[in-house]
Amino acid sequence: MLALLVFGGVLVLLAASHVNPVFFGRTLLAQVGLSVGVLPNPYNTLDAQLNQKQAYLNEEQSYLNAQEAALASTSAAASPLTSPLGWYLLAAIFALFVLVVLNFYFDLRRSRGAEEDKAGGVEGGKMGE
Repeated sequence: MLALLVFGGVLVLLAASHVNPVFFGRTLLAQVGLSVGVLPNPYNTLDAQLNQKQAYLNEEQSYLNAQEAALASTSAAASPLTSPLGWYLLAAIFALFVLVVLNFYFDLRRSRGAEEDKAGGVEGGKMGE
């Protein structure tokens, strides 16, 4: 603090005597080493700890994002039959296909039966009268 006051006083004297204070300040600072710092206290150490924790969390988040992207790319490339839902959908589609085929079969059988009834002379589809 005392060094700052002395340096400020020298600058005021130089300004009053019409000497370039910037040039003199550079040469003076080149000659005198001055360091300013704050002693560690609970507040600035807590700030450092929070910054360190934030950096760790950012690194962890980037790792998780990369892992999630890798899982998404492998699961998208995988077959849909790897999950039980895929198998359930496949079974439901197959069951619907079988029902549609049975519907066509029974419809064909019924239409042939109606044609035979007409050809056999049975009126109105009543048999045995």
